Amino acid sequence: MSITIEDVRSKVITLDEVYTHLDKTEPLAVEHIDHESKIGFELAPDWAMGLDAVENTDPIDATMTIDGTERRLTKEAILQAGTNFGLLKPYMKKIPAALTSRLLAYHYGAGMGSEEFNVLIVDDNIVAFTPPTITPFSTRRLLDQVVDGAHALLGQQAPIFADWKISNTLQRTDVRLILPTESRNIHDGGMPDVPSDEQDVWYRGIHLTNSLMGKGQTSMDTYLFRYWCSNGCITKYDKGAWSRRIDGQGDDVYGWARDQVEAVLGGQEALLDQIQGLTRLDTSNNTQEVLRQIFDDYKVPVSQRAQIERPLLDAPVLTLYTILNAITEAANLPDLPDARRDALMRIGGELPTDTFDTMKAKIWREGHTADPTAPNPYDIRVI
Repeated sequence: MSITIEDVRSKVITLDEVYTHLDKTEPLAVEHIDHESKIGFELAPDWAMGLDAVENTDPIDATMTIDGTERRLTKEAILQAGTNFGLLKPYMKKIPAALTSRLLAYHYGAGMGSEEFNVLIVDDNIVAFTPPTITPFSTRRLLDQVVDGAHALLGQQAPIFADWKISNTLQRTDVRLILPTESRNIHDGGMPDVPSDEQDVWYRGIHLTNSLMGKGQTSMDTYLFRYWCSNGCITKYDKGAWSRRIDGQGDDVYGWARDQVEAVLGGQEALLDQIQGLTRLDTSNNTQEVLRQIFDDYKVPVSQRAQIERPLLDAPVLTLYTILNAITEAANLPDLPDARRDALMRIGGELPTDTFDTMKAKIWREGHTADPTAPNPYDIRVI
Protein backbone atom coordinates (compact mmCIF):
# COMPACT_ATOMS: atom_id res chain seq x y z
CA MET A 1 0.00 0.00 0.00
CA SER A 2 1.05 3.63 -0.30
CA ILE A 3 0.12 6.83 1.52
CA THR A 4 -2.39 9.05 -0.27
CA ILE A 5 -3.24 12.72 0.11
CA GLU A 6 -6.45 11.73 1.86
CA ASP A 7 -4.41 9.84 4.45
CA VAL A 8 -2.30 12.94 5.02
CA ARG A 9 -5.39 15.03 5.75
CA SER A 10 -6.02 13.13 8.97
CA LYS A 11 -2.57 13.98 10.30
CA VAL A 12 -2.26 17.66 9.40
CA ILE A 13 -4.22 20.89 9.09
CA THR A 14 -5.17 22.74 5.92
CA LEU A 15 -3.95 26.12 4.76
CA ASP A 16 -7.42 27.52 5.46
CA GLU A 17 -7.07 26.39 9.06
CA VAL A 18 -3.65 28.05 9.26
CA TYR A 19 -5.09 31.36 8.08
CA THR A 20 -7.88 31.01 10.64
CA HIS A 21 -5.20 30.81 13.34
CA LEU A 22 -3.51 33.90 11.94
CA ASP A 23 -6.81 35.81 11.96
CA LYS A 24 -6.49 36.04 15.75
CA THR A 25 -3.60 38.48 15.41
CA GLU A 26 -4.14 40.07 12.00
CA PRO A 27 -4.81 42.32 10.21
CA LEU A 28 -2.98 44.84 12.36
CA ALA A 29 -3.55 48.56 12.58
CA VAL A 30 -0.78 50.71 14.07
CA GLU A 31 -1.27 53.96 15.98
CA HIS A 32 1.64 56.04 17.22
CA ILE A 33 1.54 57.68 20.67
CA ASP A 34 3.92 60.11 22.40
CA HIS A 35 3.82 62.91 25.00
CA GLU A 36 1.45 64.95 22.85
CA SER A 37 -1.20 62.20 22.69
CA LYS A 38 -4.31 62.45 24.87
CA ILE A 39 -4.37 59.15 26.77
CA GLY A 40 -6.78 57.73 29.34
CA PHE A 41 -7.39 54.34 31.00
CA GLU A 42 -10.40 52.80 32.69
CA LEU A 43 -10.29 49.42 34.44
CA ALA A 44 -13.36 47.72 35.89
CA PRO A 45 -13.14 47.04 39.65
CA ASP A 46 -12.88 43.28 39.04
CA TRP A 47 -10.72 43.45 35.87
CA ALA A 48 -8.04 41.16 37.35
CA MET A 49 -10.43 38.48 38.65
CA GLY A 50 -9.60 35.17 36.96
CA LEU A 51 -6.97 36.89 34.83
CA ASP A 52 -4.55 33.96 34.88
CA ALA A 53 -7.11 31.74 33.11
CA VAL A 54 -7.66 34.26 30.30
CA GLU A 55 -5.88 33.84 26.95
CA ASN A 56 -3.34 36.56 26.19
CA THR A 57 -5.20 37.56 23.03
CA ASP A 58 -8.62 37.88 24.73
CA PRO A 59 -9.99 41.37 25.49
CA ILE A 60 -10.65 42.09 29.18
CA ASP A 61 -12.73 44.64 31.07
CA ALA A 62 -10.26 47.48 30.60
CA THR A 63 -10.06 50.28 28.03
CA MET A 64 -7.52 52.78 26.73
CA THR A 65 -8.54 56.03 25.09
CA ILE A 66 -6.23 57.60 22.50
CA ASP A 67 -7.11 61.09 21.30
CA GLY A 68 -10.80 60.53 22.00
CA THR A 69 -11.07 56.97 20.62
CA GLU A 70 -11.75 54.32 23.25
CA ARG A 71 -10.71 50.69 22.68
CA ARG A 72 -10.64 47.58 24.82
CA LEU A 73 -7.31 46.11 25.87
CA THR A 74 -6.40 42.45 25.68
CA LYS A 75 -4.82 40.72 28.64
CA GLU A 76 -1.38 40.90 27.02
CA ALA A 77 -1.80 44.60 26.22
CA ILE A 78 -2.84 45.74 29.70
CA LEU A 79 0.04 43.85 31.30
CA GLN A 80 2.49 45.24 28.77
CA ALA A 81 1.10 48.76 29.28
CA GLY A 82 2.08 48.46 32.93
CA THR A 83 5.42 46.75 32.34
CA ASN A 84 6.48 49.58 30.00
CA PHE A 85 6.69 51.82 33.08
CA GLY A 86 7.61 49.32 35.79
CA LEU A 87 4.09 48.40 36.91
CA LEU A 88 4.37 44.64 37.05
CA LYS A 89 1.50 42.15 36.99
CA PRO A 90 1.49 41.18 40.71
CA TYR A 91 1.38 44.85 41.74
CA MET A 92 -1.31 45.78 39.23
CA LYS A 93 -3.52 42.91 40.39
CA LYS A 94 -3.01 43.83 44.04
CA ILE A 95 -3.88 47.54 44.07
CA PRO A 96 -7.38 48.98 43.45
CA ALA A 97 -8.42 49.22 39.82
CA ALA A 98 -9.05 52.97 40.09
CA LEU A 99 -5.48 53.50 41.29
CA THR A 100 -4.11 51.36 38.44
CA SER A 101 -6.08 53.50 35.98
CA ARG A 102 -4.65 56.71 37.43
CA LEU A 103 -1.09 55.39 37.45
CA LEU A 104 -1.32 54.30 33.82
CA ALA A 105 -2.90 57.62 32.84
CA TYR A 106 -0.02 59.46 34.51
CA HIS A 107 2.73 57.41 32.87
CA TYR A 108 1.13 57.76 29.43
CA GLY A 109 0.47 61.46 30.02
CA ALA A 110 2.55 63.79 32.16
CA GLY A 111 5.02 60.99 32.92
CA MET A 112 5.55 60.00 29.29
CA GLY A 113 8.63 62.18 28.80
CA SER A 114 10.54 61.19 25.70
CA GLU A 115 8.96 57.73 25.53
CA GLU A 116 6.87 56.83 22.50
CA PHE A 117 5.19 53.67 21.28
CA ASN A 118 3.36 52.10 18.41
CA VAL A 119 0.04 50.71 19.60
CA LEU A 120 -0.98 47.53 17.75
CA ILE A 121 -4.71 47.09 17.13
CA VAL A 122 -6.63 44.01 15.97
CA ASP A 123 -10.43 44.08 15.50
CA ASP A 124 -10.49 47.46 17.26
CA ASN A 125 -8.86 45.95 20.37
CA ILE A 126 -5.46 47.13 21.58
CA VAL A 127 -3.27 44.04 21.59
CA ALA A 128 0.32 45.22 22.16
CA PHE A 129 2.84 48.06 22.34
CA THR A 130 6.09 48.12 20.37
CA PRO A 131 8.95 50.59 19.95
CA PRO A 132 8.26 53.10 17.17
CA THR A 133 11.27 51.75 15.27
CA ILE A 134 9.57 48.38 14.74
CA THR A 135 7.43 47.88 11.65
CA PRO A 136 5.28 44.75 11.97
CA PHE A 137 5.82 42.16 9.25
CA SER A 138 2.50 40.50 8.41
CA THR A 139 2.64 36.74 8.92
CA ARG A 140 -0.28 36.37 6.52
CA ARG A 141 1.62 38.19 3.76
CA LEU A 142 4.78 36.20 4.46
CA LEU A 143 2.80 32.96 4.27
CA ASP A 144 1.19 34.09 1.01
CA GLN A 145 4.65 34.55 -0.49
CA VAL A 146 5.93 31.18 0.75
CA VAL A 147 2.86 29.42 -0.66
CA ASP A 148 3.26 31.23 -4.00
CA GLY A 149 6.94 30.26 -4.11
CA ALA A 150 6.13 26.61 -3.40
CA HIS A 151 3.43 26.55 -6.08
CA ALA A 152 5.84 28.13 -8.58
CA LEU A 153 8.24 25.23 -7.98
CA LEU A 154 5.81 22.34 -7.59
CA GLY A 155 2.86 23.44 -9.70
CA GLN A 156 -0.19 25.53 -8.92
CA GLN A 157 -2.24 22.48 -7.94
CA ALA A 158 0.37 21.08 -5.56
CA PRO A 159 -1.27 20.43 -2.16
CA ILE A 160 0.15 22.24 0.86
CA PHE A 161 -0.72 21.39 4.43
CA ALA A 162 0.74 22.28 7.82
CA ASP A 163 1.80 20.47 10.96
CA TRP A 164 -0.93 20.65 13.59
CA LYS A 165 1.68 22.02 16.03
CA ILE A 166 1.10 25.61 14.89
CA SER A 167 1.68 28.42 17.40
CA ASN A 168 0.53 32.00 16.95
CA THR A 169 0.98 34.89 19.35
CA LEU A 170 1.94 38.51 18.86
CA GLN A 171 5.41 37.71 20.15
CA ARG A 172 6.02 34.70 17.92
CA THR A 173 4.32 32.65 15.22
CA ASP A 174 5.56 29.29 13.95
CA VAL A 175 3.98 27.69 10.89
CA ARG A 176 5.43 24.42 9.59
CA LEU A 177 4.26 23.75 6.06
CA ILE A 178 4.19 20.21 4.65
CA LEU A 179 4.52 19.52 0.92
CA PRO A 180 3.22 16.00 0.24
CA THR A 181 3.80 16.12 -3.52
CA GLU A 182 7.02 14.16 -3.06
CA SER A 183 7.73 11.65 -0.31
CA ARG A 184 10.79 9.75 0.83
CA ASN A 185 10.68 6.27 2.31
CA ILE A 186 13.22 5.57 5.05
CA HIS A 187 14.21 1.92 4.94
CA ASP A 188 15.17 -0.39 7.82
CA GLY A 189 14.14 2.16 10.43
CA GLY A 190 12.72 -0.46 12.76
CA MET A 191 9.91 1.82 13.92
CA PRO A 192 7.06 -0.14 15.53
CA ASP A 193 4.40 2.41 14.54
CA VAL A 194 4.77 1.64 10.83
CA PRO A 195 2.22 -1.00 9.69
CA SER A 196 3.76 -4.08 8.15
CA ASP A 197 2.30 -3.28 4.74
CA GLU A 198 3.41 0.36 4.72
CA GLN A 199 6.60 2.38 4.28
CA ASP A 200 8.20 4.81 6.76
CA VAL A 201 7.17 8.00 4.94
CA TRP A 202 8.75 11.45 5.26
CA TYR A 203 7.69 14.68 3.54
CA ARG A 204 9.55 17.87 2.80
CA GLY A 205 8.43 21.18 4.28
CA ILE A 206 9.20 24.75 5.31
CA HIS A 207 9.21 26.27 8.78
CA LEU A 208 8.22 29.95 8.85
CA THR A 209 8.84 32.00 12.01
CA ASN A 210 7.73 35.59 12.52
CA SER A 211 7.12 38.08 15.33
CA LEU A 212 4.54 40.81 14.84
CA MET A 213 6.21 42.65 17.72
CA GLY A 214 9.67 42.37 16.18
CA LYS A 215 10.97 40.10 18.96
CA GLY A 216 13.43 37.89 17.14
CA GLN A 217 14.22 37.50 13.48
CA THR A 218 11.80 36.53 10.76
CA SER A 219 13.20 33.26 9.46
CA MET A 220 12.67 30.24 7.25
CA ASP A 221 14.14 26.83 7.99
CA THR A 222 13.94 23.38 6.46
CA TYR A 223 11.25 21.13 7.90
CA LEU A 224 10.98 17.37 7.48
CA PHE A 225 7.77 15.65 8.58
CA ARG A 226 7.45 11.96 9.41
CA TYR A 227 3.95 10.81 8.57
CA TRP A 228 3.21 7.93 10.92
CA CYS A 229 3.71 9.70 14.21
CA SER A 230 3.22 13.28 12.91
CA ASN A 231 6.71 14.11 14.18
CA GLY A 232 8.82 16.76 12.56
CA CYS A 233 12.41 17.90 12.72
CA ILE A 234 13.75 21.35 11.91
CA THR A 235 17.15 22.09 10.42
CA LYS A 236 18.38 25.67 10.44
CA TYR A 237 19.10 27.13 7.03
CA ASP A 238 22.21 29.31 7.22
CA LYS A 239 20.89 32.24 5.19
CA GLY A 240 17.26 31.88 6.17
CA ALA A 241 16.84 34.84 8.53
CA TRP A 242 15.86 38.45 7.82
CA SER A 243 17.67 41.02 9.93
CA ARG A 244 15.72 44.23 10.52
CA ARG A 245 18.97 46.02 11.33
CA ILE A 246 20.82 44.88 8.20
CA ASP A 247 18.07 44.04 5.71
CA GLY A 248 15.59 46.75 6.67
CA GLN A 249 12.00 47.09 7.83
CA GLY A 250 10.27 47.59 4.50
CA ASP A 251 8.22 45.38 2.24
CA ASP A 252 11.34 43.78 0.77
CA VAL A 253 10.94 41.07 3.41
CA TYR A 254 7.99 39.62 1.47
CA GLY A 255 9.97 39.22 -1.72
CA TRP A 256 12.77 37.66 0.32
CA ALA A 257 10.35 35.09 1.75
CA ARG A 258 9.28 34.01 -1.72
CA ASP A 259 12.85 33.81 -2.98
CA GLN A 260 13.94 31.64 -0.03
CA VAL A 261 11.55 28.80 -0.85
CA GLU A 262 13.74 27.22 -3.54
CA ALA A 263 16.86 27.49 -1.38
CA VAL A 264 15.18 25.99 1.69
CA LEU A 265 13.76 23.06 -0.26
CA GLY A 266 16.89 22.54 -2.32
CA GLY A 267 19.01 20.82 0.32
CA GLN A 268 16.38 18.52 1.74
CA GLU A 269 17.20 15.42 -0.28
CA ALA A 270 20.70 15.47 1.21
CA LEU A 271 19.22 15.83 4.70
CA LEU A 272 16.96 12.86 4.07
CA ASP A 273 20.02 10.89 2.96
CA GLN A 274 21.60 11.71 6.29
CA ILE A 275 18.47 10.66 8.16
CA GLN A 276 18.56 7.37 6.28
CA GLY A 277 22.17 7.04 7.42
CA LEU A 278 21.11 7.19 11.05
CA THR A 279 19.41 3.81 10.67
CA ARG A 280 22.86 2.24 10.29
CA LEU A 281 24.28 3.70 13.52
CA ASP A 282 23.57 1.02 16.12
CA THR A 283 23.34 2.25 19.73
CA SER A 284 21.99 -0.94 21.30
CA ASN A 285 25.06 -1.36 23.54
CA ASN A 286 25.29 2.25 24.72
CA THR A 287 21.94 3.98 24.25
CA GLN A 288 22.11 5.58 27.70
CA GLU A 289 25.51 7.07 27.02
CA VAL A 290 24.38 8.53 23.73
CA LEU A 291 21.20 9.91 25.31
CA ARG A 292 23.16 11.44 28.16
CA GLN A 293 25.43 13.17 25.68
CA ILE A 294 22.45 14.55 23.74
CA PHE A 295 20.64 15.64 26.90
CA ASP A 296 23.73 17.45 28.18
CA ASP A 297 24.68 19.08 24.88
CA TYR A 298 21.17 20.36 24.19
CA LYS A 299 20.16 21.00 27.82
CA VAL A 300 17.02 18.87 27.65
CA PRO A 301 14.89 19.39 30.81
CA VAL A 302 14.74 16.42 33.18
CA SER A 303 10.95 16.16 32.81
CA GLN A 304 11.28 15.62 29.06
CA ARG A 305 14.14 13.16 29.32
CA ALA A 306 11.82 10.54 30.76
CA GLN A 307 9.34 11.08 27.91
CA ILE A 308 12.12 10.56 25.38
CA GLU A 309 13.44 7.43 27.08
CA ARG A 310 10.05 5.73 27.46
CA PRO A 311 9.49 4.64 23.81
CA LEU A 312 13.06 3.37 23.64
CA LEU A 313 12.53 0.80 26.39
CA ASP A 314 10.56 -1.54 24.13
CA ALA A 315 11.99 -0.49 20.77
CA PRO A 316 12.89 -3.54 18.65
CA VAL A 317 15.84 -1.65 17.14
CA LEU A 318 18.04 0.94 18.84
CA THR A 319 19.80 3.29 16.46
CA LEU A 320 20.27 7.03 16.22
CA TYR A 321 17.23 6.99 13.94
CA THR A 322 15.18 5.50 16.78
CA ILE A 323 16.54 8.13 19.14
CA LEU A 324 15.76 10.98 16.71
CA ASN A 325 12.14 9.85 16.53
CA ALA A 326 11.86 9.47 20.31
CA ILE A 327 13.03 13.07 20.71
CA THR A 328 10.69 14.53 18.11
CA GLU A 329 7.78 12.40 19.32
CA ALA A 330 8.12 14.16 22.67
CA ALA A 331 7.26 17.41 20.84
CA ASN A 332 3.73 16.03 20.37
CA LEU A 333 3.03 15.87 24.10
CA PRO A 334 -0.10 17.78 25.14
CA ASP A 335 0.28 21.05 27.07
CA LEU A 336 3.94 21.38 26.12
CA PRO A 337 5.02 25.04 25.82
CA ASP A 338 5.55 26.09 22.21
CA ALA A 339 9.19 26.97 22.86
CA ARG A 340 9.91 23.44 24.10
CA ARG A 341 8.12 21.87 21.12
CA ASP A 342 10.30 23.93 18.83
CA ALA A 343 13.46 23.06 20.75
CA LEU A 344 12.81 19.31 20.59
CA MET A 345 12.16 19.41 16.85
CA ARG A 346 15.35 21.38 16.35
CA ILE A 347 17.36 18.84 18.36
CA GLY A 348 15.98 16.16 16.05
CA GLY A 349 16.97 18.24 13.06
CA GLU A 350 20.56 18.58 14.25
CA LEU A 351 21.20 14.89 14.93
CA PRO A 352 21.77 13.94 11.27
CA THR A 353 24.43 16.63 10.80
CA ASP A 354 25.89 17.20 14.26
CA THR A 355 29.07 15.58 15.56
CA PHE A 356 29.71 14.66 19.15
CA ASP A 357 33.12 15.39 20.58
CA THR A 358 34.81 12.01 20.20
CA MET A 359 36.96 12.76 23.27
CA LYS A 360 33.78 12.23 25.28
CA ALA A 361 33.37 8.69 23.99
CA LYS A 362 35.51 7.22 26.77
CA ILE A 363 32.79 4.80 27.79
CA TRP A 364 32.69 3.37 24.30
CA ARG A 365 36.43 3.13 23.91
CA GLU A 366 37.14 1.59 27.31
CA GLY A 367 33.93 -0.30 27.99
CA HIS A 368 33.53 -2.21 24.74
CA THR A 369 35.71 -4.57 22.79
CA ALA A 370 35.47 -3.78 19.14
CA ASP A 371 37.60 -3.81 16.07
CA PRO A 372 39.73 -0.64 15.90
CA THR A 373 38.00 0.28 12.67
CA ALA A 374 34.49 0.00 14.17
CA PRO A 375 32.58 3.27 13.91
CA ASN A 376 32.34 5.38 17.04
CA PRO A 377 28.60 5.76 17.78
CA TYR A 378 29.24 9.21 19.21
CA ASP A 379 30.34 10.41 15.80
CA ILE A 380 26.92 10.80 14.21
CA ARG A 381 27.85 12.75 11.12
CA VAL A 382 26.66 10.93 8.03
CA ILE A 383 28.71 11.60 4.93
